[in-house]
Amino acid sequence: MSTLAGSNSQTRVVVRSAVSHQSDASLAVGELVAALGQEADLYAVFVAPGFDLAAVAAATRAAFGDRVIGCTSAGNIGANGYDLTGIGAIALTGGALSARTIALGPLDDPCAVVEENGAAIAELRAGIGDADGFAVLLTDGLRGNEDVLTASLMAALGDVPIIGASAGDDLTFRRTAVYYNGQFSENLATVTVVRTDAPFRLMRVQHHEATGTVLVATDVDPDRRIVRAINGRPAARAYAEAVGLPVGELTPTVFSRYPLLLNAGGTSWIRSIAEVEAHDFLRMFARVDVGDVLRLGRPQAMLEKLGACLEGVAAELGSIGGMLVFDCILRRLEFESEGLTGQVGALLAAHHATGFSSYGEQFNGMHMNQTLVAVAFA
Repeated sequence: MSTLAGSNSQTRVVVRSAVSHQSDASLAVGELVAALGQEADLYAVFVAPGFDLAAVAAATRAAFGDRVIGCTSAGNIGANGYDLTGIGAIALTGGALSARTIALGPLDDPCAVVEENGAAIAELRAGIGDADGFAVLLTDGLRGNEDVLTASLMAALGDVPIIGASAGDDLTFRRTAVYYNGQFSENLATVTVVRTDAPFRLMRVQHHEATGTVLVATDVDPDRRIVRAINGRPAARAYAEAVGLPVGELTPTVFSRYPLLLNAGGTSWIRSIAEVEAHDFLRMFARVDVGDVLRLGRPQAMLEKLGACLEGVAAELGSIGGMLVFDCILRRLEFESEGLTGQVGALLAAHHATGFSSYGEQFNGMHMNQTLVAVAFA
């Protein structure tokens, strides 16, 4: 799925990217500055585990001022494909690009925080006017409420398309943080609305297809992302039967290979399983509501689907000059288990992708898992 925008073929956004593996925050940001300069219209910075976040934040603000967004990551994506360490960054310049960022938080009640910031969100929307633009949402990946936050934000922004991601911490699930105003903060999200005259395209790709196996969520705790019963039976037992395994053999590898798919708006959205809890409940990585009709998913043409989507975007734009990419950590784990990490990483690098491995993705008003979302520039 994609959205093409930007109609002036004479203007382009110049995209530059860089990575540093220096362990010292000041030296690392210094390398980014040397590669990217300090004159870009918008920077995005993604920090893999192992850094002093306060030091990274201070150096980042000193280098790039208030023209930077970012978050912690579960690994980065850049010129070398998947990169498990370091600080990755992307710089966007030209194409009459302008960007404004606001913070949303705390995130304990996403509906309320979006409503409280309604005036500021309306100003962001007004800044685009009748021109082309999009929004970038970066949010704490451990709050467990991105579903409500994304839907509320989409309602507030109206027709402005959204791509977004949940910050990560390399699967330790201890602390994820979003950069804003010179510091990395938990329980926070940022919304950046970007306006540009240059051609760009939003894209979303997944490689799981729905099978004919229907699993109806009949007892759930949606706010905690717990599915207690499927088809009127203990959820883990019903799922295990669907994949042909005993409950005791359900592992993260099984969950990543056979996620659940929800159909909405004429397309499917992945709802990944995190683990089996007590009483054979399933804890999910995305919200499931009572009565949701889910279908068992299965992988299909992992590399081919990504390649076809990227080639399609490149054909429409003429070529891809750079991409801001958010790619689910579960996808990388699945590629690792299939021995495809190098090939997928090389494919992303060949299309000038820069971004990070995330704990969930957002596209317009939906939160999902095991998906890649991106904005590509001509």
